[in-house]
Amino acid sequence: MKHSITPEEHARVQRRRGRQALGLLVAILVVVGFVTVLRAGVGAVANLFDDTAQKQEYEDKLEGLVLFDPMPFDGIENIDDLTLREAAVWGCIYSIQETQGGFDNYNTDPDTEQLLLPSLDVDAYLAKLLGPGFKLTHRSFEMEDMTIEFDDATQCYKIPVTGTVGYYRAVVTKLFKRSGKLHVTVGYIPTASNDDSIINVSSDTPTKYMDYLFERQSGSWYLTGLTESETKAESTDSTSAASLPEPMAESDVQDAILATAGSDAADSAASAVEPEAQAENGADSAVAEAPAADDAASTAG
Repeated sequence: MKHSITPEEHARVQRRRGRQALGLLVAILVVVGFVTVLRAGVGAVANLFDDTAQKQEYEDKLEGLVLFDPMPFDGIENIDDLTLREAAVWGCIYSIQETQGGFDNYNTDPDTEQLLLPSLDVDAYLAKLLGPGFKLTHRSFEMEDMTIEFDDATQCYKIPVTGTVGYYRAVVTKLFKRSGKLHVTVGYIPTASNDDSIINVSSDTPTKYMDYLFERQSGSWYLTGLTESETKAESTDSTSAASLPEPMAESDVQDAILATAGSDAADSAASAVEPEAQAENGADSAVAEAPAADDAASTAG
């Protein structure tokens, strides 16, 4: 018997199939939307805890100071004046290298070919590190092996052509807040070997750590102090000691002495027996040769 479908039933089936397709599409969109939102949330959380960019920012700010290994201080007014000037000039130079890739936009002295570093650039570098209220009186100063001359006419520092300057380079390892201050833990990586004869550019192991302290002013963090860090460098002495053999216990030493003495006595006894044995062997040979001599005499007779 042939089953026939009325137009109304056919339309109802079509509508039901349409609703099913729409429901499937909505379900797929819901799943896709949930996955997208979930991934975005995970990315946002990861970015929230990722402080790589902040660490790099503070490395750039502190590079000039770390170069010259300043003594701990409480309050920027208590920092050594020479260290501050060295950090201001060379920190600015390193910052220009990092941000601009070189000094193509800067003039040089026509006679000495020294780089002319404007004091305004130094002021801008210090403003980011110490705050806009800090003012440095610009003047010439003597470093350990060179003179940094300041030209009042051009308001520029004359930077000698030189190689590596300073003792350490910086690597920021940790950022944390305590008592309203931002602690920036910096690892000090030596730039030269112990005898200052070979530039140690391949080393990436800090030999000590210091905490640079920043306080918030007008919405930004500015350097106000320097103190020793809770983070400590691995001791090279302990590493060397671990590679040395452990000393023998006293009982083991006595046993070794007795064993050595016993072996020496045995060797002495053996050496004393050997001559006797050789003598006995010699006597036996003489006895053996006597009959041979008698036989020879009888043959001759």
